[in-house]
Parts: sequence; structure tokens; C-alpha cells
Amino acid sequence: VRTKAEAAIGAGLKPIICVGETEAQRDAGEAEAVVGAQLAASIPDAAGQHEVVVAYEPVWAIGTGRTPTLEDI
Repeated sequence: VRTKAEAAIGAGLKPIICVGETEAQRDAGEAEAVVGAQLAASIPDAAGQHEVVVAYEPVWAIGTGRTPTLEDI
């Protein structure tokens, strides 16, 4: 993801980096750690000089009809 975001920045685009945990990770209380690790591994070092969008899209909410609450986000 980091490499693709760097390529997007290099091409003059604004990358959108999606992060989110599975239902099992959420239920185990690991959501913050999982998303934090995803962010650390995905955001390019050059992101401070460019606009990067981060989208929280938990796997457990995709196609299930469940929506994250404001507290989740």
C-alpha cells in the first residue's frame, strides 16, 4: 500500500489509503492496534508534504449492513 501511495504522489495524485479491522480483531479488542499498524505501514514518508486521504473502512462493515458508530470511527 505504501508503494502504491508513493507512486500516486509521484504521479501528482492524492492517494486514498483504506484501513480497517476484521470482526474477529474487533471482538478481540485489537481494532486500534490493527489500524495503527496499518497506518504506520501504509502512509508514505512524503505524506507530510502532500495530501493523503485515510478512509476507515472496517472489513466487518463491508456488505453486512452494519455501520461503524461515531465512537468506532
